[in-house]
Amino acid sequence: MLTTCKGKGEKMSELIIALIVIILAAYLIKKKYDIKLVMFGSGILLMLSALLMNKVILPSESSSGVPFFDIFKVMGNLFTKQLSGASFTLLLLFGYTAYMKAIRADEKTVSVLSAPLKHIKIKALLIPIFYLIGNFLCIIIPSSSSLSVMLMATAFPILTSAGVSPLAVGAVIATSATIAPTPLGADNLLASEALGLPVTDYVFNYHAKISIPIILMMAIVHFIWQKRQDHLERSEITSTLPKLKEVTDQLPMFYAILPMLPLLLMLIFYFVSDVNLGISEVIFFSLMVSILCEVIRMRSFQKGTAEIQAFFNGMGVGLTTVVAQVVAALTFVEGLKILGVIDLMGEVINHLNAAGLMLTLAFCLLALFVGLLSGSGLAIFYAFVELMPSFAESVGISAISLAIPMQFVSHLVKSISPVSPTVIIISSMMNVSPVRLIKRTIVPVLVGMVLSIVLTYVIL
Repeated sequence: MLTTCKGKGEKMSELIIALIVIILAAYLIKKKYDIKLVMFGSGILLMLSALLMNKVILPSESSSGVPFFDIFKVMGNLFTKQLSGASFTLLLLFGYTAYMKAIRADEKTVSVLSAPLKHIKIKALLIPIFYLIGNFLCIIIPSSSSLSVMLMATAFPILTSAGVSPLAVGAVIATSATIAPTPLGADNLLASEALGLPVTDYVFNYHAKISIPIILMMAIVHFIWQKRQDHLERSEITSTLPKLKEVTDQLPMFYAILPMLPLLLMLIFYFVSDVNLGISEVIFFSLMVSILCEVIRMRSFQKGTAEIQAFFNGMGVGLTTVVAQVVAALTFVEGLKILGVIDLMGEVINHLNAAGLMLTLAFCLLALFVGLLSGSGLAIFYAFVELMPSFAESVGISAISLAIPMQFVSHLVKSISPVSPTVIIISSMMNVSPVRLIKRTIVPVLVGMVLSIVLTYVIL
């Protein structure tokens, strides 16, 4: 009896400590503290609490010998594991994207793919077609901020001059870089590794089955919603746009293919059964081809290789943003694990009716809440995707069915958060408040979120 009471008391203490830390973390995120710092700090606090409750941080064979320093060894182990797995591939992708930006090839791609818009005579079709083009570009340029700037500079003037309202164009741009099925996306790389699948299998066999119908439906909703909002509000908007045309016109047409080259190679070799080509090999090959193109264009080896440092700088950006964020999120989860909260969650889930659906909704609401506060729900997705296989097994559903809705909500929330970099960039370039832009994005985004849950359970 005493043991049972003690066990219940200990579980209650674990839960109270976790809730206090989570509430504190939410408060700090709301106050715009760096989310990486908040997650690292929360994880350390949870592990310190576990240590004070005489819990083991690391097993004896891997312990440093000093329990307090085991907390920091956990963080070191997480960094080591990430940098030897999917996160290294992620760094290469960041490097390649940065190199494409340095040689202006990404702008050439956007310029070439946006140009046909000016030849579409039926104005009503411009919004859905542009949304589909934006999602295709997201497959090649996964950075939502970079893609937003380029689309504002190239497609925005074309569409507004054709008579499409500026806010409608801004809303489409804000929702473009979200759930496109790309094996080059950081979230897809990390999710596929956590779920034990090759990234191409995860993206083409599962992700695309859900994301493509949602993208098509959101294109239709955009068409209806933007038309309705245009009738409700009519005002002139003066935008501040960068000039890209002069530079991209100087580049050869084939430069538009360079940002797409890794994706094209992945797609080609995906259908060749005897070839097991990874993203790392594809990135290195594409980089060599791009450098060769620069050398030929510049007619000088020295000038043609002048921008190569951008590749390594891009890897550094990937480390300090996404990889650091992933490790921070995993540190938080390790804290919850060591404290015993994850086991407690597992016990509670096992006793729930319709546990799979309840768990999916809980993860999606968590991503929505954190995303609205911080501008992106991906940090919390990175934290919990590692746990999804065990949670899914305990409730008898597929881990993929648990991961995809949360992943999509984590992305889509960026388009309705007033502190999202994408929303801030677009609204500032249009000289409007973020709230006015969000009024244009909220309905298509909510439709996308609901469909992500419904279609996952219907199709997968």
